[in-house]
Amino acid sequence: MDKAKVVLNILKENVIYVVLVLAVIFAFFSYVIPQCSKGIASIKKLGTTKTQYEEVKQQYGALKMKQEQQNREKKVVKDGKIVFDAPEMKFSPDASFAPLFELVLTLAQQSGIRIRSIDYNYAPAEDEIYQAKIEGYNTCQLDMVLVGSYTEIQNFFRAILKEQYVTNFAEVELSPWERDKKVLIAKVKLRLYTRTIPN
Repeated sequence: MDKAKVVLNILKENVIYVVLVLAVIFAFFSYVIPQCSKGIASIKKLGTTKTQYEEVKQQYGALKMKQEQQNREKKVVKDGKIVFDAPEMKFSPDASFAPLFELVLTLAQQSGIRIRSIDYNYAPAEDEIYQAKIEGYNTCQLDMVLVGSYTEIQNFFRAILKEQYVTNFAEVELSPWERDKKVLIAKVKLRLYTRTIPN
């Protein structure tokens, strides 16, 4: 019995400590463990969010590249004109210029001028479109020497500029013919553009 009294006395004297221990155990199970669970869940959610962020970032990068490509392609069209489109061409990109060559020759004939010489340059280093290396877009520079009257040369230039397809007079040099000052000799660099869908 004395031992029981002693234990009770010890408990009475240390009741505050017992209550504190019980309070700590209660707080641990009711607050700390749920907070730990929330923390673990937050870490998992952060990992998922980071993965989603990386995916969105990649999608944004892909869309940005696509937009830049489209913007570069839009720069090809100037003054309301269009680039000659030859998507069904199964030949080399150089072959896509054949219809435009025919057009230039027809306009020259209709204007009354004579083409003394013509050279084809498929890689004009000074051309912005060629330098941009836009996939599917092709450039050809015609280095021509034309002979005709002032009116005929003027009519040819006007006809080229009125055409719906993008053309660019990169350089024009006019000089009168020594034998007859009414006749002009024109050295012209005319650039043509086509679009082909690569295989």
